Amino acid sequence: MRASCRTMMRAARLQSLVRVEPRPPANRPGSTAVAAVMKPIDEQHIAEPGLVVLDITGGDEDTVRAVMAALEERWATSGIGPVRRDPGEPGVRARVYADVLRPGREGP
Repeated sequence: MRASCRTMMRAARLQSLVRVEPRPPANRPGSTAVAAVMKPIDEQHIAEPGLVVLDITGGDEDTVRAVMAALEERWATSGIGPVRRDPGEPGVRARVYADVLRPGREGP
């Protein structure tokens, strides 16, 4: 199987794990909710092209850890970090810092 086909299959698998919510994220202008434990994003984490901060919400810890592992395979990330539950909020949450211009563990 060619590398581009494998990459497309991995991207499709990752997209099936990700759900985009149509509401403004917590701690951002226009948001009506503020995450209790989530720290504001520091400018240094997005200061260069390719740097992103991803806040992940899932129904259970295994799902969130699977998404973090998939991201780590594709890009250089902060790794599989702690997963937390926010009181009164459904599901579990985690934050990942990534550089989408640098390959992850499966890169060249």
